[in-house]
Amino acid sequence: MNGFDRLKFDGKSLLITGGSQGIGAATARLAALRGARVMVSSPDAERLTAVTNEIRAAGGICDYVVCDVRDGGQVAAMVAKTVEIYGGLDLAYNNAGTSHPPMMPHDVSDELFDRVQDINVKGVFLCCREQLKVFLRQGRGGNILITGSMAGIAGVGTMAPYATSKHAVAGLAKSIALAYGQFGIRCNFHGPGATETPMYDQSVLDVMEYREKRPENKIPSKVQGPLGRNQTAEEQAEVACFLLSEASSAMTGAIVIADCGATAY
Repeated sequence: MNGFDRLKFDGKSLLITGGSQGIGAATARLAALRGARVMVSSPDAERLTAVTNEIRAAGGICDYVVCDVRDGGQVAAMVAKTVEIYGGLDLAYNNAGTSHPPMMPHDVSDELFDRVQDINVKGVFLCCREQLKVFLRQGRGGNILITGSMAGIAGVGTMAPYATSKHAVAGLAKSIALAYGQFGIRCNFHGPGATETPMYDQSVLDVMEYREKRPENKIPSKVQGPLGRNQTAEEQAEVACFLLSEASSAMTGAIVIADCGATAY
């Protein structure tokens, strides 16, 4: 296998959390186009149905399962359903996550901090745990990709809970890579920058509202890099599919940032 063939998935099963919109849905479409049998998951059954039907209409293989990644029982059931339907699990993209409105760290409530960590850290950990059990039982390796953020390698003054969570899963990806490489299991961190998705659109509105309320707050911010633009979900899907494919077979424990260069300075 060489060249473009290494970017194909040739019937491999791929589980994507946060697969009902944004980067997750774009990755599901692209991976299905390249031959993956895709399982998409999120708490939103209506959007999952729409993504699944769209992929099937284009000739791809896709199913869905409703899951709240904060719940260990639901996560175990999600992974089990993927194995049941597709006969095993080859690839996992732990993409589910949440954000929050901008605020100074001293204004963060216990409830907000816990919610962000529960979804972005605990949820990712629970997914990895169940996927690793399957990979070990199957005995043929596996590949896990974790969605982080450029905030996983840089601070964000008014997004401390979010940045904290993304730094945490960067450490998780490296730890899994070190622990399971001996079993042929890879794990990498995909860090998007400002990507035009529904979650980003809401973030823009939140930032504009915050700046109107707190014009005296001069915390520096960098979003668009030297390319001078945001990214698209489809661009991030290309990065994700590369990291999930055999084209990235030499990579594990890697922190891959796709932010148009915003963290280059």
